[in-house]
Amino acid sequence: MPDLREPIVSLLGHVDHGKTTLLDRIAGSVRASKEAGGITQHIGAIEVPGATVRRLCEGILSTDQMNVPGLLFVDTPGHRSFETLRRRGGALADLAILVIDVREGMMPQTRESIQILRHEKTPFAIALTKIDLLSGWRKTPTVVPLAEQLAKGGPDFVKVLDQHLYSVAQELDQMGFSAERYDRVSDFTRNVGIVPVSAKSGVGVPELIALLVGLSQRFLQSELELVKDGGEATILERSDQKGIGPVGNVIVYRGRLKVGDEIVVTGRVEPFITRIRGIYRPIPLKPGTASKLVKLRSFDEVLAAAGVYLAAPGIEDAMPGGLLRVVHSPEESESVRAELAREAQPVAEVAESGVAICADALGGLEALAFECREGKIPVHEATVGPVGRATVLRIASVKDPSHRAVLAFNVPVLPDALPESEAASVKVFRGDVMYRIIEEYTKWRDARLRELQAQRRLDLVHPAKIEVLAGFVFRASKPAIVGVKVLGGTLRAGVRLMKTDGTEVGVLKALQKDGESVPTADESTELAASIDGAVMGRNLKEGDQLLVSIPESAARALRSQALSPREMEILEEVSRIHRPAHPFWGQ
Repeated sequence: MPDLREPIVSLLGHVDHGKTTLLDRIAGSVRASKEAGGITQHIGAIEVPGATVRRLCEGILSTDQMNVPGLLFVDTPGHRSFETLRRRGGALADLAILVIDVREGMMPQTRESIQILRHEKTPFAIALTKIDLLSGWRKTPTVVPLAEQLAKGGPDFVKVLDQHLYSVAQELDQMGFSAERYDRVSDFTRNVGIVPVSAKSGVGVPELIALLVGLSQRFLQSELELVKDGGEATILERSDQKGIGPVGNVIVYRGRLKVGDEIVVTGRVEPFITRIRGIYRPIPLKPGTASKLVKLRSFDEVLAAAGVYLAAPGIEDAMPGGLLRVVHSPEESESVRAELAREAQPVAEVAESGVAICADALGGLEALAFECREGKIPVHEATVGPVGRATVLRIASVKDPSHRAVLAFNVPVLPDALPESEAASVKVFRGDVMYRIIEEYTKWRDARLRELQAQRRLDLVHPAKIEVLAGFVFRASKPAIVGVKVLGGTLRAGVRLMKTDGTEVGVLKALQKDGESVPTADESTELAASIDGAVMGRNLKEGDQLLVSIPESAARALRSQALSPREMEILEEVSRIHRPAHPFWGQ
């Protein structure tokens, strides 16, 4: 069997189904408690070396059955980051774990994850998590094999577990995948293995790791074959390391990187050429410990697959989510620069009126752009980096007020980004939980649209019809004050009135009911109206019916408004009055 590199594994699934907790159990870290909302929101990589894998799989796989040198887990903030975190030729991950909460089963993001895995043709296993919350679960002082745990729970526990498991399997079958509990699968080319897991206790984790190792060695040998020529990597993020300076946190997925290699890197503006000055890897922490300060060890070279910190001049200008390639000649450099420039094209279709989106990495930006498309939120501009004044000023000038917003994922807002004048109407939604940013913006947008619609209704001359009441003439002219009844629509002061033959009568100056001025009057209301320009007995008499005189531009606009049937009827009556002279009036 040829030498293999470490398989790159990604975790996908619905939010809050336990992805980070499962990875914490595997890696022995305690990051989950520090993540926003308990949800993984930043792309990182965790390496589980071969010795740890062998220890975890002891009693399940023999040493001669394991040829992979370890597993490299890429922890992404969501299923969309799996799709957008690319390498040349496809998704960054070789394998995936689809995490499903045993009690909640398949959820919308679970189904989306499955569609992505199908599209990318990525082999995957299912971790059915939180089985320790099912009735019949028995605590054990130490981690025991899954088969032993199931036996301790007894037939009732196994029955409950199987009910949930086969519910998931049934939904998978409807999506075109045959699935079964891993130890009942005889052919993994035809069936997806489901491993019941309790990340809290560790039960099922060794079996899950063993399944990943088996899938890697059986189905991915050609993809995992160790290549020592050339070098290719994906840039996860940029950071500053004490004593080293700016570094790029990268995943080497093919070949090798050596100190002194010339590389082409996807930049924030354009791809650039630099040279590797240093390669560093984190010193593994002891199990169960955590440290904010990452301690690093330098290396002369590194082979795929590996997560490393890379020091190189200009690396602070690298585009998170972009690519990095080793080159050996000026001709190759130019060819690779052109290729990486194509890879870093804008991630969102630019709309004339839309929101601005900002994120700390290209993968996060693409994921946010996708969520905007799914939510039918147009995007006017998309940038990697903090929210700056220029972005806010540009978005303040977009046509639709409900689009004057910035959606900022995992990035700060610069102090000068919100000037008081032009940008007063711009709302910035900043956070480190992507779906919450979308939710907050959607709520604000819907409220803003309601406000705008209400304002437009006030600004527009609205359909209304009135009748001059007999016996209620309080003044004949200058202005005429008469009693009226609203026959339909909403009457507002300030509008022009006309007869049903189109003759202009005057301007409705004011409305008064029970001795008090009122701004509006609804259908069936009787009140006094002051009409400037009207003269009783000349252009107005008792019993006349009057319509609000609507300009043609307002009539067109009103047709897109939410009018009542009676208001629409009055609008049509006004239109019919004008159409003998203008056949298409108001259309």
